[in-house]
Amino acid sequence: MFQLSSLRRHWFPVCRARELGRRPLKRALLGEAIVLFRTDDGHPAALRDRCAHRNAPLSAGWVSDSSLVCPYHGWRFDHAGVCQGVPGRCGVAAHPSRSVPSYRSVEQGGLVWVRLDAEGERGLPETQPRTQGDAVAIGEFTLTASLIDGLENFLDPTHTHFVHTGVVRDGASRRRVTAMVRGEPDRVEAEYIGEGRQSGLVSRLFGMGIDSSVGRFILPATAELEYLAAGKSRLLIRLFFSPVSERELKVFAIASGSSAPLPAWMVVPPLRAMLQLVARQDQRILALQLANVERFGSEQFSSTELDIMRPHILRLLRTDAAGEAAKPFEQQVDLLL
Repeated sequence: MFQLSSLRRHWFPVCRARELGRRPLKRALLGEAIVLFRTDDGHPAALRDRCAHRNAPLSAGWVSDSSLVCPYHGWRFDHAGVCQGVPGRCGVAAHPSRSVPSYRSVEQGGLVWVRLDAEGERGLPETQPRTQGDAVAIGEFTLTASLIDGLENFLDPTHTHFVHTGVVRDGASRRRVTAMVRGEPDRVEAEYIGEGRQSGLVSRLFGMGIDSSVGRFILPATAELEYLAAGKSRLLIRLFFSPVSERELKVFAIASGSSAPLPAWMVVPPLRAMLQLVARQDQRILALQLANVERFGSEQFSSTELDIMRPHILRLLRTDAAGEAAKPFEQQVDLLL
């Protein structure tokens, strides 16, 4: 059984960098309530959202002189969670019993990332665009779903004919496609060969010259859809899944691609609008799925070879939790898309 707690040593995005200003920001990650704030030098800091004194939420306080001030009695905590001031008390404020747990935090790729466990150093996920273009759109949304269901949904092409009819694929027409599935110790990808440009509106607007696509999962919770033309990346949609709890996900999306022959400022708004539309459609179906699973008390899934990614995602997460490396593999699946 995969447990979210096994992901505490990994980095996850918790907010967009522009969201974190002078005021504290309330967030949750892997069931842990955290508060974010910026120090005077602009660096992000993350603490447990509970004052050591009387457990008031620090997120309801304010920032002063690079410290977070509790709104109840004014206790002040620095970026490391060390108490720097107890109003009305004579003597030194710092004491182990007055400290608040702190978490590693860093800003990268327009996002603020947090890692709950200090031990077991893990690198940050890749955020730089791999496309040959200059159009970049960043968004965020929330899903009511488990981590596995959310990841599978984004990387599952067979639901797009129904949930995203006309947007991603046409519900009526299908082509015979070969999926080459390749696994590595930290990822699995499925390259769809033979479909060419997809039949939906997204490809009609952004799919000039596209001849193949790749769905990719990368540990711990990154999902990518990459569209290629003559072997070069033309559009890359990268989702970073950040589990708030067992049934809620915060998702940060970065879409980057070529805007030619149009300027980037003309391409980014419709690209962002498409991402938002697809996200709303997925939000609805995933919420319905989870509600029905909870209604019947458990999952009772029946799968076929078309459910390509889910078993490999689970295998990678489980081997990672056990401190092991998954073995490389390659397989072929034929399907109609």
